Formats: sequence, structure tokens, C-alpha cells
Amino acid sequence: MSETVLGIDVAKKKLDVCLMMDGKVLAKKFDNDTKGIKLLQGWLRSLKIERAHVCLEATGTYGEMVAEFMYEHGHRVSVVNPSRIEAFARSDLKRNKTDTADARTIAQFCREKDPDDWHPLPPEIKQLQALSRRVDVLEKMLAAEHNRLGTAPRSVAPSVKRVITDLKKEIDQIQRLIKDHIDNNPDLRQQSELLQTIPGIGEKTASLLLGEIEFRSFSSARALAAHVGVTPRRYQSGTSLNRTRLSKIGNGRIRKALYFPAIVAVRCNQVISPFARRLRENGKTPMQVVGAAMRKLIHIAYGVIKNNRPFTPNAGLTA
Repeated sequence: MSETVLGIDVAKKKLDVCLMMDGKVLAKKFDNDTKGIKLLQGWLRSLKIERAHVCLEATGTYGEMVAEFMYEHGHRVSVVNPSRIEAFARSDLKRNKTDTADARTIAQFCREKDPDDWHPLPPEIKQLQALSRRVDVLEKMLAAEHNRLGTAPRSVAPSVKRVITDLKKEIDQIQRLIKDHIDNNPDLRQQSELLQTIPGIGEKTASLLLGEIEFRSFSSARALAAHVGVTPRRYQSGTSLNRTRLSKIGNGRIRKALYFPAIVAVRCNQVISPFARRLRENGKTPMQVVGAAMRKLIHIAYGVIKNNRPFTPNAGLTA
């Protein structure tokens, strides 16, 4: 008998689900809250389903509660990059774009592709992630207020300045919470110290990486690089098109965090600097060099965490 699969299309307020079992296809809707998710689990139990392969798209915070609940209640859970679902729908010539149709597409994808299992982040990493992402939101607000101040009328400027002051205070407060959280967790503190031995990675970048990546859950540095989206992707067709770019299929927050550290590493990292020089001599563009440095940097980060040793230039990389 084939595995029972449950595709979930996640929205802010509701969940459209499609259940495939024993040749049957059942569709239903639930509220995306604690009560609705418990009703979903009750519905599965009424159908004598103790374990299903639950699949949903990675849609930020909206899908976290249902994914964690299903995992805690013994279901197999997969959280999939939306690009994979979209490509699957196109390959199957899907014409309808409704929440119900999307749930069915996700269920079909789950049944045919058998995506990898998802596991919730440990509590200490989840808390660090929430704090780091809050800083990111506040920094965007701060940048917007600074831009607004440049064109603000005289009557509005004092208000904008007060908001800027308050935002700076709040950012400082959360950054102190991040530092305290890492200092109070021996494992996170050790990993942060290891990452900061890598020229190019400072305290802020280290805390963001630790909040977004559970390093030890990846089987290799290549797997982690693919998760981040810094692996090369080649575009070649005939004689008119032949170029290589970053795949960018992965966590954009991490790629953004690695950009400036990679620029620093190109100048001062004993491994990445000669690597970047060779790339330039081979005719690579500045952006291609930075992209390759980002990939090399995440390889080195994986290596120091996996081997539990500080960065040393002649130690080699863990692939």
C-alpha cells in the first residue's frame, strides 16, 4: 500500500489540505491557528490515519505552527522550497491556480518526489533566529526613516528623528539580548567563537549564521552551500549562451549576510584571497569572484564547526 500523503497549502489565516490515501483524494479547509490544526489532526484520526507524509511549502512563519504540530504528533513532515512545487506544476501543465488546486499539487509532488524529511530547529537556535530576524526588520525600518529624513518637511523632521533614536535603542537592546543568549548557551558560544576565527566573519555575521543554520544537520559542505544558494548554476545553449551564476535557490537571508564578509575575505582571508586572485587571472568578473568567495566562506564555516577546530589556513576544507 502506498504511503498516505497530505499536501497543505498555507495561508495566513487558513490551511487548504489535500489527502491522498488508498486511491482516494480528499480535500478540506482548516483555520491556521491552534484550534484549526487540532481539528486537522482530529480529522486524520477519524480516518484511522496515525502517520502521514505531510508536505508544505516553506512560507516563512505562517507554516511553522502546523509543521511543528504535525512533527510532534508522529507524522513525517517535509517543508519544500516553493520553487520546486512551482516547477513541478509547470512540468505537469497545471492550468488552475487556486488554494485547493495548490494543495493537490503539493500532495502529488510529495507522492512522486518523496522530499527529504524536515525537523524543527532546536529551541536555542529558534530563539536566536527570531532575535536576529527582528534586528533585520528594525534595520530596514531604520534605513527607511533615514531616507525619509532627507526629504521630510521641517514640521515632520523632529518626529522622524525621534523614531530614528527609538529604533537605534531597540536595535541595541536586541543585539544585547542576542549576545546574552549566545553567551548563556555553551554550544552556541563555542560555535560563535569558532566562526569568528575565520577572517571575514565577525560577531554579527556569526550570530546570524547560527540563527539560520543548524550546521551539524548537513551531511557535507556542498549540501550546506546548496541550502544557502551559493552553488554555481551554469546557463548554456548552443554557441550564444554560456555563463555561470549563483543558483540563488536557497536561504536569501544567509546570502545577504555573506556578501560583505566575502568582500572582506577576498582581501584578508589567507585561503580565499589567493583563490580570488586565481579567479580574476582566469577572467572571472568581480561579482563572480565575490560569489565564489561566498561559497568558499560557507565551506570553511562548515569545516570549523564540524571539526570543532578554529580556522587555520593550511588545514584544508571539509567538503
